[in-house]
Amino acid sequence: MLPFEVLFAILGLVIPLLIIGGIVYVILRLRGSASLRFSYQDALRVYFYAMILISVGLLALGGVSTLLKVGFGEIVGREFSYGQVYEEHRSIQERLANQERLDNQLYPTKFEEETRSLTEKVEFAMRTSLINGVSLTAIGVFLWLVHFFGRRWVETQDQRSDSLRKLYLMAGLIIFAMTTIVSLSTGIPEALRYALLDINPGEESPGEPLSIAIVGLPVWLFYLVATIRTMRSSSDKDN
Repeated sequence: MLPFEVLFAILGLVIPLLIIGGIVYVILRLRGSASLRFSYQDALRVYFYAMILISVGLLALGGVSTLLKVGFGEIVGREFSYGQVYEEHRSIQERLANQERLDNQLYPTKFEEETRSLTEKVEFAMRTSLINGVSLTAIGVFLWLVHFFGRRWVETQDQRSDSLRKLYLMAGLIIFAMTTIVSLSTGIPEALRYALLDINPGEESPGEPLSIAIVGLPVWLFYLVATIRTMRSSSDKDN
């Protein structure tokens, strides 16, 4: 998964959830007969919460999962994580074979990829993933630290269990639950087919979805536990 694809995927999940969360927040304030004054502090907290979700997504789903994908490629096998490279190489070879057999000009006589062998293509893909993984991990850690401590600086102790905090936790819970479930449902069948069936290299490539699932699962559990604790804390205060 490319860095921009990771970012746009996270934004595609965060923005609708924030909009829905804002509507729910307004409804809760109206039902509680509270005023709808939205202070600069509230706006700043919304910004911090949104950026924390984005930075966690970049760190976990973009950075760490990519590094884990590289690790799978080194330990299990290159085709385990980089099956698309094998498929693209096989497709190019088939096109060239068809061109030679039909002796026509349907396809270019030379593809850019033909300047590299299959081994060189796989090595290039792994190095690219390693660079992307390290870069996204470093960016994610930096963004998370800045916005985590910035949020703690502007929040009071009472606000750490209010409605806005609960909406943030629910947004994180939904995002990482969906990501983990989809990745698991894709990665596990592919891994079983890779291990049990006699397939050509690259036909099954479970490295990427398994990496995302393995990294996303603890983040999902963290948001689940934090959400439950916050809900229980609020219930105890009300009682």
